[in-house]
Amino acid sequence: MKNILLLTSVLTLAAFASAQQTTPNRQMTPEMRARMAQFQTVNDLAQDIRLLPELEKNKATAMSKAQAKQLLPILTALQKATGVQPNDAKKYLTQIEDKILTDKQLTALDSLVLKAEKEREAQRAQRQAGGGTQGGAGVRIPGVPGGLGGGFAGQRPGGQAARGAAGGQNAQGGPFDPTKFNPFKQGRAADALKAYIAVLQKK
Repeated sequence: MKNILLLTSVLTLAAFASAQQTTPNRQMTPEMRARMAQFQTVNDLAQDIRLLPELEKNKATAMSKAQAKQLLPILTALQKATGVQPNDAKKYLTQIEDKILTDKQLTALDSLVLKAEKEREAQRAQRQAGGGTQGGAGVRIPGVPGGLGGGFAGQRPGGQAARGAAGGQNAQGGPFDPTKFNPFKQGRAADALKAYIAVLQKK
């Protein structure tokens, strides 16, 4: 799984490099790069959790009752948290990947990550060919154009969060506060997480 996350990070950086070439008016500043690197772990966690419900489609990889019991406290904590910090994200990732998921589930999750990355690469290529500049469905980090690829998207590309990102602001238009950054808190991300929690609670 660590190799997959490394690949995800490399592809994310490549996407940002491409974005710099296609959007000269919104080039990455050193501050943006630092913010992107700081929240990469949050993005990795967001991507894992976004894809976990896919495991339920196969009985061989669906969560057991015992696993659901272990996973629910993490998901509810993320759901209620004011902000998700990189250190917290790293802790949750370790718990999920090293202590909860089985080898078979991790292998399936790896495949889903690679599939999602290929789809995003194809979408980016299509947008660039058509002259588009919007990023894919990733974690929206205020102050970073397009957001981190591969995350648990809470806003549609070009939506309120994306517009705020251009000026280093949050979705409400105020200054970005990293202590209150939570990609699981609103929009489609919050709805999807709520639905997944409901599935696990029924086990």
